Amino acid sequence: MSSRTYLFPTEGEPLTLSRRLVEGLVFGKDILPQYAGTRQKIATVYLEMEGRKPVRITGAQGEYFVFDQKGDIRRGLTRSAGDFMNAAFPAPPNESGSVVSLQPKLSKKRAEEEHRWAVGKAELDRIAADIWPKAKSDRLKSAKGVSVRRPPLTNDARQALEEASADLWKISHAIDELKEPSLKGFAHEARSRAVARPEHEPLYQAMAQMADERLEILRRRRVGKGVWYALVDVIMWDDNREGHSLGRFHEKCEGKQAAVVAARKLLAQHAGDFAENITVEAEVLTDLEWQARCVDFGGD
Repeated sequence: MSSRTYLFPTEGEPLTLSRRLVEGLVFGKDILPQYAGTRQKIATVYLEMEGRKPVRITGAQGEYFVFDQKGDIRRGLTRSAGDFMNAAFPAPPNESGSVVSLQPKLSKKRAEEEHRWAVGKAELDRIAADIWPKAKSDRLKSAKGVSVRRPPLTNDARQALEEASADLWKISHAIDELKEPSLKGFAHEARSRAVARPEHEPLYQAMAQMADERLEILRRRRVGKGVWYALVDVIMWDDNREGHSLGRFHEKCEGKQAAVVAARKLLAQHAGDFAENITVEAEVLTDLEWQARCVDFGGD
């Protein structure tokens, strides 16, 4: 599986967005100042591959990139993620429990309307022409980003950052140890403390968001539905038991059981790579977990 991303401006031809540029935009390393202060349609298509050759479009997703006055999308991405999280984790029902709130459905509908759009036949046809061109004019131009100039990291700043982040691992470790009911309480209390202690509000809000994400991962693992990924990593180990990946392979699936079957298939395909100092390791991940790993696996 692979993917390609396109920007559909209000006027003019669409532009391709390279994977490197998309990652740069997401992590704040790049900006698109030509779109500063605008909201642009973004389409991502998922491709079935035979070797390095795309053979079929298997799916598409439309979303909006909201650019700030500098052409940065991070604030818009944060708002989008927050809206979908709020829709996924609504406020608890009233004490009587006799009234079913419509708020979750309304919140999800509003989030979909504001942050998503349906990729239609016209857009898919234009994308297909770019992927499988019949003429030179079918090829779309690439969007050109601008690298954000990094301020110098002084020794004092580096030391302060190291000191401030030395124990950050404890936060994720503590959250990962909690079960679903405890995660709900953790997130609620963290947001309450953010209001009560404004000097630490960003930190408490970040912890609440981490708990929300962990809760959603556990829910998806329990339900087993939605998009999942099968992963296989071929790793060579040196004498110090330090591993170096020789090859990473993945497959996008619908549902956990399909991902398990796909992982077994990938294991069988690469079983011949196993050796005294080489392991072949498989796992299945939800799409949320995949986002943290897809760069390593070169995936969509």
